[in-house]
Amino acid sequence: MRKIVLGTAAVATLLAAWFAPDQDGGVVGPAAATTREASAPAGNPQLEAPAAALPAMETAPPSAIDLQIHSRVEDDEPGNVFAKQSWAPRSPLKVMAEQAPQQHQAAAPSGPPPLPFQFMGRFTDDGKTAYFLQIDGQNVVARPGEKVNDSYLLDSVSGDTMNFVYLPLNQKQSLVVGDTN
Repeated sequence: MRKIVLGTAAVATLLAAWFAPDQDGGVVGPAAATTREASAPAGNPQLEAPAAALPAMETAPPSAIDLQIHSRVEDDEPGNVFAKQSWAPRSPLKVMAEQAPQQHQAAAPSGPPPLPFQFMGRFTDDGKTAYFLQIDGQNVVARPGEKVNDSYLLDSVSGDTMNFVYLPLNQKQSLVVGDTN
């Protein structure tokens, strides 16, 4: 199928080149008043027009052309067409990370952001408990003493409370998960 398509395209290109008009090397310019007068049949007053009735085309000499050069403004900046683009939605953590420097400049941080985790459950095997959390639609297994993501560390678990450390500010936060059964 591919050979047929390529062959058809080659034949079409050859036919277009064969039947293309010859180039005389001349460029067609605007029609002049003398051409209209010469081509108009005699005796027809509607087609005959005096040369004075046609608008005169005035061209400015090249030195009289006023070029205005403006400095570039930030709003005029075109987008980067080669930037990495994706159809995947941006995660709230990435949005928070991008906005964090702007918020830190605007106001002093009052504390860590709310915990982005949802407790899904726990599993105990040989006395070791693993906790299942959901972060931005992704399931994560966490154990005490391990980093959950780039910003949080699961510090400890006591009863029905999970204690996290927000690493950028080194502040503790707690998540109540319910009774242990």
